[in-house]
Amino acid sequence: MRAVVDRFNASQDRLWVRYFSTGTIDQKAMIAIAGGDPPDILGLGNFSIPAYAESGAILPLDGLAAKAGIRREAYAPAVWPMLTHPTAGAPWNAGGTPRLYGMVNTCGALAMFYNRAIFREAGLDPDRPPRTIDELDETHRKLCLFEGGGTRPGDGRPLLRAGFLHTEPDWWTWHWGYHFGGSLYDSSTDRATAAMPDNVRAYQWMQTYPRSLGVQRVVQFQTGFGFYGTAEHPFLAGKIAMTNQGPWLANVIKQYKPDLDYGVAPFPVDTQMYDPDRPVGLLDCDVLVIPRGAKHPEASFEFIAFTQRPENIEFLSAAHGKNSPLVSQSPGFERDHANRYVAVHSKIANSPRAFIFPRTRTWQEYVSEFNALQQRMWRLEIEPGAGLAQVQAVAQAQLDRVADARRRRAGA
Repeated sequence: MRAVVDRFNASQDRLWVRYFSTGTIDQKAMIAIAGGDPPDILGLGNFSIPAYAESGAILPLDGLAAKAGIRREAYAPAVWPMLTHPTAGAPWNAGGTPRLYGMVNTCGALAMFYNRAIFREAGLDPDRPPRTIDELDETHRKLCLFEGGGTRPGDGRPLLRAGFLHTEPDWWTWHWGYHFGGSLYDSSTDRATAAMPDNVRAYQWMQTYPRSLGVQRVVQFQTGFGFYGTAEHPFLAGKIAMTNQGPWLANVIKQYKPDLDYGVAPFPVDTQMYDPDRPVGLLDCDVLVIPRGAKHPEASFEFIAFTQRPENIEFLSAAHGKNSPLVSQSPGFERDHANRYVAVHSKIANSPRAFIFPRTRTWQEYVSEFNALQQRMWRLEIEPGAGLAQVQAVAQAQLDRVADARRRRAGA
């Protein structure tokens, strides 16, 4: 990103951008905005847009984007909804007009990374990764390895290698239902839908893994995992043969295990959902926004518009190992990309079944409830139907609270 800033500063002599990187940006940014001393531009996660937009903490960008010639059609279908939110004070289900509040910085689609060498070792075709949940389950069973060389979990021997584990990584505890046709939020009714049958089926499926392997065995196995961004990461170390991750993992592999023979494919879905032309996967992105109180919003957007030029988007995406958020790429983008499977991530990003974070300002509270539930379900302490009903009730209470506050503000 600093290189993109340097490019902008060298491209003209009227504006000068300084780049700062800091942690806990969500909290620091809101404090700076409330205190009347915000930066000119902020980088946030796209899931922050609803809360910031409804709070009036960031400026709508529709007019500035139109003036710069930036069009929705240039972006992958799921990207633009991540950048918009209804007019402050009008929820989706009340017919609120979507406004543009941010522009994409970098974007990544989750996919399944798998170890081709381990596939061959187990007698599996490395060019034929699992496509459905049933195939994933069968592949997982064949790739599990226990102390002494056994492949069956029933004899109590410690686990040395797992085919797949839902909690590695545990960054996205909430998204398995989407691979069964589920979702977590209905924007047309402002209702939480965590307990819908497709979601329950997904987490019942998840529980078959710790149930068959043994909860304590899995917990003990996972305590030996190394951290992300190191050579001891469980996928790099061969402790996990398949993992659901973003394209950025390719950069970690390149740095710490460049000789790793791996492949990437769309993460499997329920059998009835399988369609190779319409893969399913989470699309996530970072965004650039202009905070309320920025002294020169037109100048701020001039830099943001510069970052949206295809050559700059592709430069930054390639540096991060990510797919482009644009519908079209230059001829050399995928050919010269350091991530040799970037085309897989691009296909997911452009699929009509790519999904995004639920667009509600209560999402952080919602996902916090889900994270706690995931841990209990993984340890087989609660049945998914009951657990998801609890999460749905808490999430709906949060949505109702916000909706009530919104109505009171509108009537003030």
